[in-house]
Amino acid sequence: MAAEYILVVHKENPVERLTTQDVKDIFLGKKTKWGNDSPITIVMNTNEEIHQEFTRVVLQKSPIQLSVYWKKILYSGVGMLPLAVKDDEAAKSYVATHKNAISYINENSLDRQVKKVEIR
Repeated sequence: MAAEYILVVHKENPVERLTTQDVKDIFLGKKTKWGNDSPITIVMNTNEEIHQEFTRVVLQKSPIQLSVYWKKILYSGVGMLPLAVKDDEAAKSYVATHKNAISYINENSLDRQVKKVEIR
């Protein structure tokens, strides 16, 4: 069975839900600011199971295609690579201490450090 991922943001982030297109635009670097104009910090959770499921379902890319996509952005000078963390704990820890961060974790890892964002 596929891993069940959820989106998480800082507890003080006012965002409650995002469309699938918003999520795709954020994680592909096309939407770079929250509604209040603060910059979005993307945190890629490279835990293999979660990362594969998230990139395939939401971003409609394989993890390798996503890596190539971001390297093109980096080498063209248009943007920086997103922060990559190794697992759910690292993702939650970063998001909990950075107000503009967004990441994805296994649904079973959700705790009070971060806030879940609905995808509609």
